[in-house]
Amino acid sequence: MLQIIYKLIGFGLNIGSLIAPNRAAHTAINLFSAPPKPRLREKERLFLDSARQVRRLVAGMPVVEYHWGEENAPMVLLSYGWGYNSGRWRHFVPELVQAGYRVVAYDPPGHGLAPAGYLNIPKNAAIIRALLTEYGPVEAIIGHSFGGSSSIFALDGLPAWQHPRRMVIMASFSYAPRIFDEYRRAVGLWPSLYWNMVRKFEQQIGYPLEYFDLAMMTAKLPHIQGLLVHSSGDRVTPHAEAQRYHAFWPGSRLFSPRDGGHHLGTPDITAAVLGFVLEGTAPAQAAVQEQPLPVGHDLVRYFAGM
Repeated sequence: MLQIIYKLIGFGLNIGSLIAPNRAAHTAINLFSAPPKPRLREKERLFLDSARQVRRLVAGMPVVEYHWGEENAPMVLLSYGWGYNSGRWRHFVPELVQAGYRVVAYDPPGHGLAPAGYLNIPKNAAIIRALLTEYGPVEAIIGHSFGGSSSIFALDGLPAWQHPRRMVIMASFSYAPRIFDEYRRAVGLWPSLYWNMVRKFEQQIGYPLEYFDLAMMTAKLPHIQGLLVHSSGDRVTPHAEAQRYHAFWPGSRLFSPRDGGHHLGTPDITAAVLGFVLEGTAPAQAAVQEQPLPVGHDLVRYFAGM
């Protein structure tokens, strides 16, 4: 049913582009950037009530912050995926706090308890960057899906001394043009409308779409201990995305559990992530990248799907 709705919306946008191409392109961007309506379960609300909540503008956007632990303790920052809420971290926070960390999570526009709004990687990365600048230094970042991709991009604009010592990237996409192409196919946009949308989006964010090769950005992060967690059974984000990260990130470890799907919410996976953050230990079956690809390698275009 949802696929039919998307196709109907796409048909309307395609017809509209014949009359008002720029308006149709902006509408397509807004549709792409609009998170789904938040849904919080009671157990998630109860967990969020245990935090010190701060509602304020971060990087010019309305955000709800959640703080656990002592304010002067070393920080762990948590950034979740598209359409989630900070209740996603309820199995992570208690052990991190018990280990002596200050934990900071947040709801960006359109998510959780934050006001409605549009969101994209540059906006989410700007929030992450601002939180790291204000509350850092940061010991570790755990990013899931969209939040993991945004965390990689956030570091691209920060000096190395503001980077975390450890980083866990879970089920995250590595190459933004693929996400746009998936949107094009899902909605059924005509090529002329799609490329008009892409050009206007690039004008908004100040970068060409191809700049968002997040996997290649990790080639500049040899100083960060990285753990990539991605289920081979993920039906939302292909496992090949984690393989791209792993190909470029020096010293990174790739843990590929069969179960967990896209959410990666099993007790074993949660324990593996916490073990890496707290002790620096990765699962025994995790592959270690000892010969990462340089950014200028001939295979870069192949891995990027170009």
